[in-house]
Order: sequence, then C-alpha cells, then structure tokens
Amino acid sequence: MRYITAFLVFMVISLAHMQAGFAQEAVFPEGSSVGLVVPRNMQPSSTFSGFEDPAMGATIVLTELPVDAYAQISAKFNAEGLAPTGIVVSGAAQDWQVKGASAAKYIHGSQIASGIKYRKWIVLSQAPTTTTMVTMQIPDGVAGAPSDADVEDTLRSIAVRTPPTLEEQIAALPFKVGDLAGFRPIRAIAGATYLLTDGPQDVPASAAQPVIIIASNLGNAPEAPARMDFARKAFASLTGIKDVRSDNESSAPADGGEWVDIDGSAKDATGGDPLYVAQVARFAGDRYVRAILIVRASEKDKFAERFRRLAKSLTIN
Repeated sequence: MRYITAFLVFMVISLAHMQAGFAQEAVFPEGSSVGLVVPRNMQPSSTFSGFEDPAMGATIVLTELPVDAYAQISAKFNAEGLAPTGIVVSGAAQDWQVKGASAAKYIHGSQIASGIKYRKWIVLSQAPTTTTMVTMQIPDGVAGAPSDADVEDTLRSIAVRTPPTLEEQIAALPFKVGDLAGFRPIRAIAGATYLLTDGPQDVPASAAQPVIIIASNLGNAPEAPARMDFARKAFASLTGIKDVRSDNESSAPADGGEWVDIDGSAKDATGGDPLYVAQVARFAGDRYVRAILIVRASEKDKFAERFRRLAKSLTIN
C-alpha cells in the first residue's frame, strides 16, 4: 500500500518534536539495532526509542525502517524534500560515516513545533538489513545547550548492529496488545509504533491486505475535555490517503482513562480506491496510544470487528 510507505516516511522524518560530555561506548535502546554514545544529562526515553533531557527539552530519536526505504528517503534529503515536514535546511546534505552502515547522509536545520523553534540534525544510514534514522533536536536558545560541533561529535558515534528479533522489538514497545485478533505482526518502528496485517505480504501493495498501525505518543496527552477534538484532528490528518471523512464518533470511560473511537471513509492517495478507516485512541493519565485500521471499503465487515477487539486490548506500560 503506497499510503503505508508515505505515512511511515513522513512520520520518521517529522517524528521528534537532544551536551557535551560523553560515555565510552554506544548505547543501544532495548529492541534497537542502532545506538550511539549518549550525551551527558540524557536518559533513555520511556515513550520512544532514544534518549531525552526533559529539563532542556532535547531528544534523540532512533528509527528503523526496511532496508529499501533508504533510496526513497535519501531522495528527499534536501531542502525541497524536507520542506513539507516544516524543516528548514541549513546547507546541503553531506556524506557521513556510520559504523556498520554502507552509506549515510547528514543534514541539519531547524523546525518549529508547537510554537517552539528547534535546532535539528538528522543522520540517515543504510545497513545490510535495515535503514536507520537518528534525529537529534534541541530548543533554540536554551541555556547550556551543546554547540553544533558537540552534536556532530555525538552523531559520529552512531553504530548499527545486528537487528534484534521482531519479538524483542515488540517487547520493548511502551504498550502491549493483549489480543492480536488474528492479525500478524510485521514491524516495530522507533520503539513507539507497531504494524500488523492479515495476509502473506509484509509490505501490502494496492490495498491488497489490511494494515493496522499502532502508535504511542511522544508527548503528553490532552486533558479530558480536549480528547475528542484531538482524536478528530489526528484522524483527519492521516498521511498517504485522501478525502478522509468521519462517519461515526464515540467515547467511553475505561479503567480511569477513556476510549475515543472514530471511523469513516477515505481514498487511496494514488489509485483513488475507496477505503474504510478506523481509529481507536486509548487515553490513560497523561499518555495515549492510538490504533488505526486502513482497509478496502469492500472488506470493512471482514476486519472492523476484529480490529476493535485488538484495539480494546491495548494497555499502556
């Protein structure tokens, strides 16, 4: 499904919204095949694959994709290609050295997110079995922030190792799926996103199979009064599909939190095929996770109930 590739490429480029003084060896988050020497004052994140300094608002997000994603993403590794994500590039992409990778590129610039301007650096690399992306960002003008040279020292320490098994990657996610409802796991991404399908293809083409995307948050969940509006906007902004329309919306309490369920229709952005789209968001305290189903409209009755069984089994670690 072309919309799945589009969704993932956009997500990993814009996913992260990162002092000198370094440890001795590269640190690999649980379930990750990419790691680096962690700057002082940064700690492993509990919500994504990477590291953060909550006091400074700095993050390092480590992302993995299929090996063939490198060509598609590297083609967009320039000012024009990154413009849709809001990243303003400073200078052209440079070749980079990454231990364990056969090719790598580096680019830096800035991005405004939630009204805050961030300095941003990205290293994209291709290893024998995976494409990796390391995104480091720091709020502009924050006191005590590292220099560009310090950040580049960190990024020179990136290393790629033999990938963990899919089971290990799934176990490291910040949420659990209690009932797969017959769907098959495909991939875990950035320690925060989980893909599943039903059928033999690992990369479904032309809406041949349903795809489920489960994604946890990188920031705080909205307060209760704003959850439905938040969920509506997330549903309407799904990438890689078009003409998204909400037909049904509901919410219900759940174990001190809330379920928000939205479904409707859309079209494939490339072929225009009619699609059924559903989103179930689980809010718990200041965190949330949402599950999304994208499938041919003609197969709604076959998969919608199973999807909700899976979605309603989600728990946040």
